[in-house]
Order: sequence, then C-alpha cells, then structure tokens
Amino acid sequence: MTSLEQLCLACGLCCDGTLFDGVQLEAADDRQHLKELGLPVKVSRGRNPIARFAQPCAALCANRTCRVYADRPRQCRIFECGVFKRAKAGEIDSATALRLVKKARHQADRVRRLLLRLGDTEEHRSLGERFHRMQERLEADPGDQAALAIFADLSLAVHRLKLLAHDQFYTRPDESRGPGKLKVER
Repeated sequence: MTSLEQLCLACGLCCDGTLFDGVQLEAADDRQHLKELGLPVKVSRGRNPIARFAQPCAALCANRTCRVYADRPRQCRIFECGVFKRAKAGEIDSATALRLVKKARHQADRVRRLLLRLGDTEEHRSLGERFHRMQERLEADPGDQAALAIFADLSLAVHRLKLLAHDQFYTRPDESRGPGKLKVER
C-alpha cells in the first residue's frame, strides 16, 4: 500500500460527512447500479433533475475503505483533497499530511461530541446539516442557557473546522496558489 493510499485510509473526511453534505452524480454514473449497491440515490424534481446521495456515505466502512470502490461515482473517482494533492506533488511529506488529517479528524470529532452533548444523535447526517438543524432548534427555543453556551462552543468548533478545511482540504484545480495556500473549491 502506498503512502498516499494510507493517507486516504487515515482520513475519510471526504466520505464521512465532514467536508461535504452530499455527492452529485453525473450523467455517466449508473444511478440504478449505485442504488443496487446500497447508496441512497435521490433524484430532485424539476426541469433539470439532479441525482445525488447524502453524506456520510453509506458505502464507507468502519476502517475507512469504500465497499463500492470499483463502482464509485465519477465525483468520488476524481476528487483529491488539497492535502493529498500536496503530498502527491511532494510539497509536503507523508508525516505532515498525516498530521493535518489527524488535526482535522480531531476537530471534526470535537464537533460531533458537542452535537451529542446538545442531544443530536443523527450520525447519518453530515456535520454541516447537523449543525444547521441544531442552530434552527435553538433559535426556535432559546430558553436553555446551558444549551446556548454549548452551542457557542459548537459554533467556534465548526468555524475552526471550516477554516482548516478551507486552508488545507478544499481545492480548485484550475487556479494557481501562493505558498502554502489552497483555493476553495466548494
């Protein structure tokens, strides 16, 4: 196994609902086959229907492997996070890349713990969706001061995670970057 493969298996943030809320399928992706493989593909209504499935990915295994890897959608095939790209290009070594992944996973775990303290157990939803649902819940009933204090900590934790994701994980392949900077893709 290469160090880049090990990096992905140590990470999984692109599949576990940390970085993305969902994956949009492309026309060439076999929606029916992906459904048969257990991905909960939904198609929007409208003039131009969009097929997608939510994150965390139903095909993500506990060891961060993908049980549909050979049949994964194109978006999953082509995505390379900024840490991966920098390691692949030799801009950072594997130890640095793993430290960045560990830092992001630690921050995402902090967000999950704070959500749990606030009563959110919907681990089948992305972190972004869970955060926004919690925000709406607390805005609708702001009476619990202890919950509001935890939500303040949660907001800060989410902000720190977004900054880290912006700086290290999201990329825009068609733009050049300055030293140590990556551009936002999504």
